[in-house]
Amino acid sequence: MKNKKTKLFLFLIFFGAAATISTAQSSLIIDASQMMTNFSYKNSVATKDKGYSTNYSGAYTLGYLYHINNNIVLRGGLGMRKAGATLIVDNTNYEWDLQYANIKLGGGYIYGDGRFQPYLMLSGYFGYLLKANQRINNEDFDIIDLGSLDKTDIGIIVSPGVQMKISDDITAYSEFGVLRGLKNIETTADGQKANNTAYSLTLGLAFTIK
Repeated sequence: MKNKKTKLFLFLIFFGAAATISTAQSSLIIDASQMMTNFSYKNSVATKDKGYSTNYSGAYTLGYLYHINNNIVLRGGLGMRKAGATLIVDNTNYEWDLQYANIKLGGGYIYGDGRFQPYLMLSGYFGYLLKANQRINNEDFDIIDLGSLDKTDIGIIVSPGVQMKISDDITAYSEFGVLRGLKNIETTADGQKANNTAYSLTLGLAFTIK
């Protein structure tokens, strides 16, 4: 019951903020991403473990885009994203499959005013863990119930991209994203640290709101 109340509270905060600024928004955006996710991990003596392998998964976002002027924009969104990694130790395969509800808020700069416009976005994100499965060989464990991961994640996303004006009301965009988690998602007290990392390729559409 507590988890459900927390999720509802987070969603209400986001939609309340979106409603507050809705009169200033210029576009509704939808996009989908191919994610290449991993962990940045340090053990209890702060030695970085580079043995983790990438997982391939997806993400999607529904959001708003506000043009302060022709070049400077603000962007926010709500969606879902996958996270996780794979590790092989002594012939034992460990795989983490995580799913977050994700809120992104940020801004960027669009270069030029032609049909094709490159841009750079910088966003902060807040993620709430909805699902967390760890598979050891062929055995699955719900690590939310085990309490071995923090349920929240905070970080930044840098996204260079290019947009193309299809019409006066529709713009298509493609961007490459680099996600870096700033919060330790490990809950153990022995000094271990793990942060989410990811690379993504995103395709999306922006629809002008009149």
